[in-house]
Amino acid sequence: MRVKDGGQVRRWRKQRRYSQRELAFLVRRTQTTIYLIETGQLRNVSEDLGVAIAARLDVPWEDLFEAHEVDHSVGHDSSSSSHEVA
Repeated sequence: MRVKDGGQVRRWRKQRRYSQRELAFLVRRTQTTIYLIETGQLRNVSEDLGVAIAARLDVPWEDLFEAHEVDHSVGHDSSSSSHEVA
């Protein structure tokens, strides 16, 4: 899943009065992961993590994340790769 706006994740987290550490604990990740999402340094997350964050913040996941199209093709060339490095 692609993070739409890390700042929006941060605003919802603060509105729910969670620290980064508390939200990380609730979704079973590290505080660093939450920080990277909120600052835009981590733009792609697993579906499980995206759904878990949205559920803990009581926000529809579609408001915070966009689903990736799954590429089932056998051959991959570098020009069609959408992988991003955190």
